[in-house]
Amino acid sequence: MAREPAEIAERRRALGRRLATFRCAAQLTQAELAHRLHYQRASLSNIENGHQPSPRQFWQEADTALAAGGVLLRDYDELVTAKQAHQAALAQQEAIEQQCQIEKWQQAGEGLNDGSLELRSPSGGRPTDLFAIGSLWAPEYFDVNYLETIRKHIDQIISLDNRFGGADLSQLSERFFRTIHNQLGAGTYEPGIRKDLLAAAGELAEVAGWLAYDADRQDAVRRMNQEALYFTRLAGDKSMELLTLQNASMHAGFLDRPEEALDLAEMVLSGGYQLSPRLRALFLTRKARALAQGGDPTSLRIFDEIRSLYLDGTEEGDPPWAWWIDERELAWHEAMCLQTLGDSRSAIARFERSVEATPTTEVRSQYLHRAYLLDAQANLRSWDAAEATLKKLEPLATEVASTRTAVLLQKALTKLQAHETNSPGRVIEQSKSLQRALALAPV
Repeated sequence: MAREPAEIAERRRALGRRLATFRCAAQLTQAELAHRLHYQRASLSNIENGHQPSPRQFWQEADTALAAGGVLLRDYDELVTAKQAHQAALAQQEAIEQQCQIEKWQQAGEGLNDGSLELRSPSGGRPTDLFAIGSLWAPEYFDVNYLETIRKHIDQIISLDNRFGGADLSQLSERFFRTIHNQLGAGTYEPGIRKDLLAAAGELAEVAGWLAYDADRQDAVRRMNQEALYFTRLAGDKSMELLTLQNASMHAGFLDRPEEALDLAEMVLSGGYQLSPRLRALFLTRKARALAQGGDPTSLRIFDEIRSLYLDGTEEGDPPWAWWIDERELAWHEAMCLQTLGDSRSAIARFERSVEATPTTEVRSQYLHRAYLLDAQANLRSWDAAEATLKKLEPLATEVASTRTAVLLQKALTKLQAHETNSPGRVIEQSKSLQRALALAPV
């Protein structure tokens, strides 16, 4: 887990102390309360010390078990609100800094040689002339300074994806990768930066593969994943190698190749990789998804182990991308397993949880998770709930360029409109309104 600001960390410790106070008042040991809540004693100890985050469900159950009268749940909700406010402030500052950098580049004349990338503005007005990462100017000879520039551009691409989606960024990132690939092949770089340059190429290929997935360019996904594995192994970058392997397992599942997805997950779980609890939870999630796709209902039992590992927290040696494994993702993956196994009713509660746990600042994720929720609501013909979700999705559809999300939404809308004679007219009208928005969407 990334280091929290002091105010948030103190709120978490205060919440943990309050939990311990209620537990002692109930004359329960940590082991006894952990047993009641189906947690490990070590995890409960970490929560009381403020060292480990825990989902809202934990605080709801703890509040009930300790007869806290809603105090624990209220304090937890206040902590979440404070954390979201902090994240929103960071996102705003990042946007300001990014715009300043864009203006600096434009003034300096560092742009594209073949035109610039355009993204729609959040207001839906005139497209913004975004800075030119694609077809980036590159020196004839790579040095340490340009290596640092590559890393900064990768961070910027990731930031833009989280905000606007990957459709516009996909081919751009591939062009950027080819630039580095060519320099490596030609040997036009300082010998001392070779390993770091290989690692940068591997990371960029991994990012390009993810963006191609969001852009629904499936052949490119496989190609870029292979490039990422090649370069990360040359660089000895185990962290990025693992991320690429989990991406490959995810992609195999998306292509309805559950055996391939399972093989990749099992290769990591049973191979020679040193996995922390958080990373093991990630690959067990991939295993559960693959088993569910194969029709195995025992896949749902794996989530007990996954959640236990997740609650053990992160370790100092965990890679920066370990943030991916959070309550939102766990809820979403369990929902996907349930839906795959035909239990759409149980899946909806998990999809709702994944939406609830997604920060409003993560616009692309909000769009994606609400799209899956709508699809589940369409399956069950939950008209009122679907109407509310449709209203939330419409403004996002004109702002986020995510082809895979748009494809999913079209399927959900087709389901809703297929029941036009049975569904309320307002739902059909709202679904058609979203369809019009999708026609204008930046995909």
